[in-house]
Amino acid sequence: MKALLLLTIALAPLAAGHDRNRAWTVEDQQTIHHSYPGGPGHKLAVHNFAGAIHVTGGGSRIEVTLVRHNRAASAEKLAEAKREVTLEITEQAGEVKLQQDYHQHDFRGDRDSYRVDFDYDIQVPAGTALALENFNSEIAVKGTSGDFNLHSFNGHIDVDDVTGAGAVHTFNGPVKIGFLHNPERDLIVKTFNGAVDAYFPHGLNAELSYKTFNGGVFSDFEVAPREPKESAAGAGTKYVYHSGHSGSGRIGQGGPKLEFEGFNGQIRLHEAKS
Repeated sequence: MKALLLLTIALAPLAAGHDRNRAWTVEDQQTIHHSYPGGPGHKLAVHNFAGAIHVTGGGSRIEVTLVRHNRAASAEKLAEAKREVTLEITEQAGEVKLQQDYHQHDFRGDRDSYRVDFDYDIQVPAGTALALENFNSEIAVKGTSGDFNLHSFNGHIDVDDVTGAGAVHTFNGPVKIGFLHNPERDLIVKTFNGAVDAYFPHGLNAELSYKTFNGGVFSDFEVAPREPKESAAGAGTKYVYHSGHSGSGRIGQGGPKLEFEGFNGQIRLHEAKS
């Protein structure tokens, strides 16, 4: 693996909030199923506050399984959680939007007296676009072929065997993204407090740009830099490209833009094993 940029400033990681291990007095759960048209020209949007979002490619319709977990300090607070936290569903012009809605718009009650998690397990047909937002848990996407826009504040994002393109952004967690076929359109990946690992098949052609503050940028692919390159003697890598906190270069014959930004973690571009 070739090192593109190496910095050695150490910063303490940010602490994750929202205690999952609290001993709640009462709890229950409910499983909900929904089905919608999907495929090219259709989009699934999920806005979640607590609970995982898992999406896989397959089938002929968007199939949603939602497990709602209610936990509270008392039976009264459990009933309050069911009233105040709801699933809002809207359908318009080929887009389905699922949103965890706090009617009081005040998360203190959730932290102090009850907690509601929406755990999604979703299957989408080929070509379905995704817009997924999760505040306090993970996003996992596997085997989809539509474009994607994925955002998490306090959780990791794991994308595997996809063929679309788009944007991936998390504040406090690592990002792993793997492509079944090399992207034909632009890709943006950003994280503040976590590593980025991106996997591309052999024969990648792209225009690369990167920014980082506390970490290195490494690539299995040969990169023709836009800045002068220096040998990395004793570093166990072939090249180091010095450009302050950012840089850019061409992979292969060039192509779509691959943009990576990180503050507190390494950025690694891997050649996927065939």
